[in-house]
Amino acid sequence: MIKENILQEIAKVNEKYTEELKKIIDKIPENKKENFTMSGIKLKPIFTPEDTANMNFSDDLSTPGQYPYTRSSHPAGYLSRLSNPFNMRQVTGIGTAEETNKRWKYLFSQGARAISVVGAPTAWGPDVDHECTLGFAGKDSLAADTFADMETLFDGIDLRKISVHLISGSTITLAMYIAIAQKQGIEPKDLRGSMSNSLRPDRDCIEIIEYCHKNMPLFHSGYIDVRNVREAGCTAAQEIAFGCAMGMAAVETAAEKGIDVDEIAPRISWFVNSCPDFFEEIAKFRAMRKVWAKTMKQRCKAKNPRSWQWRAHCQTYAPTLTAQQPFNNIIRSTIYALPAIIGGVQSLHVNSFDETLACPTEFSVQISLKTMQIIAHETGITSVIDPMGGSYYIEWLTKKLEEEAESLIDTINSKGGAFDAWKWMQEEVRKEAAKNQKELDLGEKILVGVNAFSEEEDLQTQAFETLQDHAPFEALYDYDPSIRDKQIKRLNKIRMERDNEKVEKAKKLLFDTFKSNENAIPNLIEAVQTNITQGEIWKIRTEAEGREHDLGMYMLG
Repeated sequence: MIKENILQEIAKVNEKYTEELKKIIDKIPENKKENFTMSGIKLKPIFTPEDTANMNFSDDLSTPGQYPYTRSSHPAGYLSRLSNPFNMRQVTGIGTAEETNKRWKYLFSQGARAISVVGAPTAWGPDVDHECTLGFAGKDSLAADTFADMETLFDGIDLRKISVHLISGSTITLAMYIAIAQKQGIEPKDLRGSMSNSLRPDRDCIEIIEYCHKNMPLFHSGYIDVRNVREAGCTAAQEIAFGCAMGMAAVETAAEKGIDVDEIAPRISWFVNSCPDFFEEIAKFRAMRKVWAKTMKQRCKAKNPRSWQWRAHCQTYAPTLTAQQPFNNIIRSTIYALPAIIGGVQSLHVNSFDETLACPTEFSVQISLKTMQIIAHETGITSVIDPMGGSYYIEWLTKKLEEEAESLIDTINSKGGAFDAWKWMQEEVRKEAAKNQKELDLGEKILVGVNAFSEEEDLQTQAFETLQDHAPFEALYDYDPSIRDKQIKRLNKIRMERDNEKVEKAKKLLFDTFKSNENAIPNLIEAVQTNITQGEIWKIRTEAEGREHDLGMYMLG
């Protein structure tokens, strides 16, 4: 707290400065009279100690690793792991298991130590030989159907050394991952990693949390996905509030299964976005840590400090990546990555510059990986914990986002919590998305190369096309439909060579499991090792639960 006499002196100085600034601005008619953050928070031209006068150091900031964790979830920040300050994690999953495994090993050769994988078998759906996979199989995710595919995928990958994130919220994925680990001699209790088990009122979600609670204490089984919500259009405050509200709803649902908040909260991780507004994003990550800590401690009554700590993987913002002037995207993604690291995320994915055109190639993912390595090792950003802490603007904006998020959480709770307020939250996101698009269409927000500073003859596109035509490497990914044919051939071979007597026993076991209310994961671990396919498991489950085979949901992912 600042003494009153000092505040009065600052107020006099500010009043004089404001008058001088107004005289200058008034002479520039085209100058905006007001400025706002990307989320619509109105800004002043300058911030001073007046804007942080009501903050209390212990309650609002404290030191890194101390409640409310505004400055860092851990006392040492990145200082405890300078050789690899944060997990540099690129999303992978392309073509067949062999091709994705090759991409992983290329990334490891370039210094990566963490991977994320997207693709089947990671969702309940048909096998690759179903007609609905035409034109899709292996295009922007891994084409795989059986445990044999997973064995190929993880060939030569030591799960003790490599941090793996499974982009899936299905029990079949976790079962296969556990079975792979067991083949490497790693028991579930010792297995680390995480998965995109988005917190939701769904059987798979609850079974994954329940199983991991009992058997996998080191695995992050709960997942708050607000990255995709942010890219759909929500504001920074909504990103914080909706995430915390989903966490609260999951804690309440787990409690009905007899799982205490201090047993689930430490294993919840976040998936967040780092957007174009540099300073708002730094403030957002700081506020997100603080609001999560307060939510778990005060609203959910968690007593273990580990339950209050925020853990996050971040991906840079994609909606502003452009097909026009594509190399501008390297600059964009680099700038978007900086506030994520200044803000203290534990893991980061920097989008490749060509993601608006196709799946990333080795050429583009190497640039993304090198971007993170340069930030980590050449900028000095990771040498100081919370380097923007103490900035009048950052502290004011952090507090502002905290207050807006807290208000939104109260509104969500008044509607019965996140699961009951789901449609309301979706509508709020749609409103913000429409507003943002209107501002872009009217040129009120500038997107370089699209609605401003564009070129009739796009030199960058011409340069990229020259690379595609003449470079001795793949400059732009070109989907090969024969991937599906290759995978179908592999699938048929597995079906012929597997022990179908064991498969039939597995089918009966799974039917009885899905028909009951018991947790399916233990029996799934046993079943998948027979090379029963994900499509067969999908059919068994829908029949056992009396549902139609919902291909629409499968196609939507």
